[in-house]
Amino acid sequence: MNQPAASQTSRALATQTQRVLSGQPAQPRSVRSGSARHWEPPEGLRPEDVQAVIAAAACDRDRLLMRVLWATGARISEVLALRPMDVHRDSLVLPNRKNPSRDTKQVYLPGGHQDLPGELLLWAREQRIPDDGWLFPGRFLGRPLSRMQAWTIVRAASEHAGVQVLALRPSQHGERNEPAPIHPHLFRHARVRQIVRQTKNLGLAQRQAGWSRLQTVYLTVGDAEARELMQQVTD
Repeated sequence: MNQPAASQTSRALATQTQRVLSGQPAQPRSVRSGSARHWEPPEGLRPEDVQAVIAAAACDRDRLLMRVLWATGARISEVLALRPMDVHRDSLVLPNRKNPSRDTKQVYLPGGHQDLPGELLLWAREQRIPDDGWLFPGRFLGRPLSRMQAWTIVRAASEHAGVQVLALRPSQHGERNEPAPIHPHLFRHARVRQIVRQTKNLGLAQRQAGWSRLQTVYLTVGDAEARELMQQVTD
């Protein structure tokens, strides 16, 4: 599925297939996102869904690629540029593709991913990747994985894990609003939204994401989230 363009999206829906529990059929959960005036980030891709996709990776390279995507909330082009020399004890240094005032960004890792730097460096050593080489090499010598290859990796793991979203535009998987596999950029949306929800710190989200300005759209609350939160409110 191609990455949806903000200018072409006025309303969006996201859904994930639920795990089958106690022999009961899975019930898809739909979440509305977006408005008639501007694009909003998709909601509803939960951490457990992302973890299921990562666990469905076909090989160590693919698993590590998706772990970096999820841990950092970075753009796929930024992750594909990662080299062993960019891996630090508690952070990764990545290019910052869309902030002209800041060429690189140091992205600190969440508590649950403190083992990631060690895994990346071990992988690099096992694959004999030089310090300035690409951590995720592609088919051609001296080049990293392409964006298309990365999208294929995430799509295959998504299909294997049974985690889907409703397509924002027609694709090879079906018409708009029909279930389709997730794509790499949804990892970024889900991570940034999680940072905002858990820390209540939009400045932190801005720093981690590498934005040139605050994206207050991540403060929005959709119908499903509002319903769930209000059920927790007591007299």
